[in-house]
Amino acid sequence: MTQTNTWPALALLTLRDPGEAAGIILSTRLPRQALWIAVALISVANTILSYASHLLLPVPEPLASIVTSPFGYFTLVAGGFVVMVHALYWTGRMLGGSDDMGDLLQLLIWLQVLRTAAQGVIIVMLLLAPAIATLFLLFVGIATLWIFLNFLNIGLKLNSIWHAVGVLVAGSAGMVLGLSLILSLIGVSAMGVPANV
Repeated sequence: MTQTNTWPALALLTLRDPGEAAGIILSTRLPRQALWIAVALISVANTILSYASHLLLPVPEPLASIVTSPFGYFTLVAGGFVVMVHALYWTGRMLGGSDDMGDLLQLLIWLQVLRTAAQGVIIVMLLLAPAIATLFLLFVGIATLWIFLNFLNIGLKLNSIWHAVGVLVAGSAGMVLGLSLILSLIGVSAMGVPANV
């Protein structure tokens, strides 16, 4: 197993070999409470970066009021993450996966850390080289999907990437339902739709 003493080294290993990186991440065995605190901290960082990104590239009006509302966006990011973890965990469990959510949670938190760091890099690149930023954004999207499927496979002990794809597809319905509930809690009017409709 490759030794990684720094976060950048672990990030590079995650890109090169997600399976080996997952083994290193899971060897730390962080307490569940620390993991949920990490979710909150990452959601705060993501909210700050998204607000900065919105200043550079305004989003379409239906979403603008959520992005410019720090509390609303934080709720969407943190709530969406929690919904995703639970939807994938319960779907994976129904399909023969692990009955322990801890491993999946820890791996997806690390993936969220990497995505947040990439978001910061993209904001800087948008200022310096917008064309390169677009290519980097495409790379981040593809890499995220590959790492996500590997982490899903290992975190739920599914034994194959294709099984992970099946869990992702089946769990998507639960994620959409959960996100719809979060949006309604934030306020449907935030999406540009009157709240009494």
